[in-house]
Amino acid sequence: MPTIEGAWQAFLGAVAGAQHLHRSGGSTAAIRGLVQHARELLQIIEDEIAVNGLIVPAEVRVGIEHLRAQLVAVEGGLLTRH
Repeated sequence: MPTIEGAWQAFLGAVAGAQHLHRSGGSTAAIRGLVQHARELLQIIEDEIAVNGLIVPAEVRVGIEHLRAQLVAVEGGLLTRH
């Protein structure tokens, strides 16, 4: 569970960092890097759940998929900017 907790904290940090860069006019490449990192962290969380055979509510799995879809959409929007 420490890996999941650490990955979740890092995910929140990556999203916050991307938001900060966006608000402050940061480079698209830097924002894209943070968004990609956040997606990778979600994958780590899912992998850890599967490897450890953890039972999580369906709502949690739906939430993770929703977050992933949102990140993909944001990343796609960034790709069209540059």
